[in-house]
Amino acid sequence: MIKKKNLDLDFLKILEYVLLVLTILSFIFALYYTFNNFTEPEMINIILIIPFLIFLTPYLVIKLYDVKKVESKMQVVPRFLRDVVDNVESGTDLISAIKNTVNNEYTVLNEDIKKLSNQLSWGVDFEQAMINFATNIGSSQLKRDIVLVIEARKVGGHVEKLLRELSEKILTENLRIKERKSNLASNTFTGYISFIIFIFIIILVFNNLFVELGGTVAGDVASGDADEKLASYLTLFILLSYELAILSGFLFGLMQENNIIRGAPHVVVLTFITFIGFFFFVSL
Repeated sequence: MIKKKNLDLDFLKILEYVLLVLTILSFIFALYYTFNNFTEPEMINIILIIPFLIFLTPYLVIKLYDVKKVESKMQVVPRFLRDVVDNVESGTDLISAIKNTVNNEYTVLNEDIKKLSNQLSWGVDFEQAMINFATNIGSSQLKRDIVLVIEARKVGGHVEKLLRELSEKILTENLRIKERKSNLASNTFTGYISFIIFIFIIILVFNNLFVELGGTVAGDVASGDADEKLASYLTLFILLSYELAILSGFLFGLMQENNIIRGAPHVVVLTFITFIGFFFFVSL
């Protein structure tokens, strides 16, 4: 069972790297095509959406899955640490206190706690086992906190007090993240509305101003030259809009949940809004 889970994790990690490489290569190709066919905005719009649709979206889904898995584990860590502290305060030594929690139910954290207990049973040093525990969970912040606890323990700190303080710190941080997400949800909604208005204005201005000016210019110069200039302007608008969609999406995730990867769904939605706007509502 453990081998199967490890194989699944390895496959996801390999798939993640493959998708990342394909995303980068497809973006390079899309930009190469764009700058060599600057007067073909309709095709450029399609070429630009392909990396998002085929490669970047699956990659972001996998990354988002990893982030959510770490977050769900961090929700349970405070309870695990409190149980260990309660066992220590009842007179059990630290190693036995950790082993005693194996039979408790910690949902997504069960496997990591079993690994921690097994390592301690095999004679792995407590400090190294705890660092491995934090590494398996995947939280760099927890790993730093565990290192601080270990250093404080070495200079004479009471481990039960240190672990209880760590539990309270993580719990407070989890509550702060939830509160921040709730408070900034309205700002994200406002950001979506602002982006849609931006795309609407770009399309409106192009359809009603640039196209008419292009028709006027076409009466004075060669029609082909005017059409190429008009197409070039539209390509610039498309590039600007995609850039804004990507930056805004990641900014929403960073602003609302202090994690840029949590902006992945916003990036996907905003880029598709951009594609639909220029594909269906622009008249060249």
